[in-house]
Amino acid sequence: MALRKRPTTFRSDRRFDRQLRLGGWVSLIGIMAVNAMGFLDHDTHSGLGCGANWPLCHGALVPTFSNEAVMIEYVHRLLTLGFVVVVGWFLIRAALRRDMPKLWTRMAQSLIALVLVESTICTAGVLWATPNALMAFLAPIGLAAQSLVLLLLIWPQSTDPTVNRRAARPTIQVTLVLMALYLYLGAWRSYGPSHFPNATAVHAMGGLVALSALWWGLQEFRAYHRLSYSVWPLMLAPLLANLSRPSLLEDMAIYFWVSWCTGALAYQWLGLKGHAQSEPLRVNRSQTAANDRA
Repeated sequence: MALRKRPTTFRSDRRFDRQLRLGGWVSLIGIMAVNAMGFLDHDTHSGLGCGANWPLCHGALVPTFSNEAVMIEYVHRLLTLGFVVVVGWFLIRAALRRDMPKLWTRMAQSLIALVLVESTICTAGVLWATPNALMAFLAPIGLAAQSLVLLLLIWPQSTDPTVNRRAARPTIQVTLVLMALYLYLGAWRSYGPSHFPNATAVHAMGGLVALSALWWGLQEFRAYHRLSYSVWPLMLAPLLANLSRPSLLEDMAIYFWVSWCTGALAYQWLGLKGHAQSEPLRVNRSQTAANDRA
């Protein structure tokens, strides 16, 4: 009887996997640097530091760094270019495997789409007078792209990434949507005072995020599962009505907080650490007794 050849798995070629992980880590660090620099760029009002010129800066490939705004905007553009090159190599390298899971491929396609949309909005903001309501999409889109890069990176390290990827409860999806709306309203308000969204609207949306996360936790507890500790920072959402902060330290603290929240939500939503892999908090004693009697 002829033995069937064992199919190539995602982890079979260790050297190839190491290269993929390296590309994934560099891509993750790159997009985090781009997003963090974007927060700094916005809060220091350096978005037009290179003038209404793109892709050149003040009509030059390497401008004269006459002020802080020019340096911040130019570094932001360089980081973006570097990220696009690295993540392109990472995705092409992974596509050469030809045995990537379908969900991984769909996430990669979604990442490409988000990067293209974000780049289009950024370019429009430099070249033309773009409404704040449109520019505010940069925050949720950038953080969504960052979460996708994280998921693409940790996918090979998951013991069984196909388990329960559809088992995420509707509450997780609702929390994810509310978080995206919260980021959008907070980013919109950070562009300047306006009648809408005001601080009350952002606080209210943050309260909905916290209530949704709390309800999610209660559902997990009733189902004898332990809610991941990474989700509890969502409870801070009602306290923040503006994503813009005057100091660099506060700015980076806000960035890492929203990065943590969006990454944790995306991780739970896709089920890479789903309900079947959760640890039980308590034992249903009646069920245990019935099993013993049987």
